[in-house]
Amino acid sequence: MKKIVCVAALVLCMCRVSFADDASKRAKIDEMFTLMNMEQTLSRLADQQTGQMKQIMPQLLAGQTIGPDDQKQIDAFMDQLTAMVRDAIQWNKLKPQYLDLYAATYDETTIDGMLAFYRTDAGRAMVAKQPELVSKSQAIAQAQLTAVQPKMQAAFEDFAAKMAKSAAAKQK
Repeated sequence: MKKIVCVAALVLCMCRVSFADDASKRAKIDEMFTLMNMEQTLSRLADQQTGQMKQIMPQLLAGQTIGPDDQKQIDAFMDQLTAMVRDAIQWNKLKPQYLDLYAATYDETTIDGMLAFYRTDAGRAMVAKQPELVSKSQAIAQAQLTAVQPKMQAAFEDFAAKMAKSAAAKQK
């Protein structure tokens, strides 16, 4: 009986240590999120998404005559979409999921190293320049995709023609 009580007490102590370690790890991740300006990053992401939607809308409506009443409806619709985007990527909603993701991905030693980096001038500079870097990186990738679109369109049309020819041959 004493052995069972001792084993149970040992298991409970181990669980407490595990929970304490997890709490410590999550507190460090939370600090890292602060140093990485995660909330501001998500806000910028929402701004970018909104900007992209505003750029797409005129393309969707190209060739249509837009009167003042139509413009009011478009503006209201854009406000609705903006609210949806902002609601979907609110930091207070995503933070628990991000905490879980980082906790599952990185061990505490790695998190300590990342924290040490983000506390340095170089780490702060990286965080400050990251939005611009990401934006310019996306522009590079978008330019490459835009350049390849005609080739992809031609390949798609060629493939569709081959499939149509194959289907026609099967019907004979």
